[in-house]
Amino acid sequence: MRALVVNDVKAEACWQEIDAPEPQFGEVRIRVAAAGLNRADLLQIRGLYPGAIGSPILGLECSGIVDAIGQGVDEAWYGRKVCALVRSGAMAEYVVCSTSVLVSAPPNLELTLAAGLVETWCTALFNLWDQSALKPKEKVLVHAGGSGVGIAAIQLVRLLGAIPYLTCGTSEKLKYCIERGAEGGVTRDQDWAAYFRGLGVQFDVILDPVGAGYVNRNLSVIANSGRIALIGLLGGIHAECNLVELLSKNVTLTGRTLRNQPDAVKRRLLAELETIVWPAVARGRVDHAVRQIYMPDEINQAFERMQAGEQIGKSVMTLQ
Repeated sequence: MRALVVNDVKAEACWQEIDAPEPQFGEVRIRVAAAGLNRADLLQIRGLYPGAIGSPILGLECSGIVDAIGQGVDEAWYGRKVCALVRSGAMAEYVVCSTSVLVSAPPNLELTLAAGLVETWCTALFNLWDQSALKPKEKVLVHAGGSGVGIAAIQLVRLLGAIPYLTCGTSEKLKYCIERGAEGGVTRDQDWAAYFRGLGVQFDVILDPVGAGYVNRNLSVIANSGRIALIGLLGGIHAECNLVELLSKNVTLTGRTLRNQPDAVKRRLLAELETIVWPAVARGRVDHAVRQIYMPDEINQAFERMQAGEQIGKSVMTLQ
């Protein structure tokens, strides 16, 4: 089978022919229809991902059809259209995984589009619903709101009855996000913290994939007993922090990556996805946000666009 692997010498992704995997006890094999692209892939290519990976094959999420099952697996999985949230290996013609990280694909949505839903929405669910205990009517600031995770977060905030605001890179992305439920926002070339302070808005929850450079500005707009969920380090890994603001406002700061969570956590998130998000997809209340669909021979150009911040919403690669 063809698989997209990391060439460590050149720090780039390349296609290789390798043997197709066989499912072991408790596993299924998926014939992959499409795989989602994520910034974690960029970090893996550059050798900078902060944690265990497990395989040189890229890809954290995919959609497809179960074409083989291992011992101990319910035969009802065979032939089912599914989405998977894996540690690695999704960017290949076949991938094996535990049934713990599988969910039936949303009905009435083609598999290519379904491939872009799992990582984004599980990240949003994990950090906003599980970790930050988001409540109705609370105000949420989503940084990098025009990304796949950002669009999912904005829509999840609305589904949970809270109020989303955002920062993003361009006016085009800002317009896209407002059309999908954001109350308002500002591009990051402006002093976004001063902008929100000028509006008198304080946030109960902040979802931050940027890290360094945003810490003190986050603290300047966080409400008392607010929660800041750090999910990425696009702005760097070192920052000085105003601890007076942190303490006086009783702020909770959490840092989470989805990839290295145990399967039990992923199983819970996928159940929440099926319960909360899939019905909203069926009713047309959720936009899949897949804006870029690439062929396999376009993958390095796709990663270059992602690195440059040129994409809006989610990018996927189709394998069939």
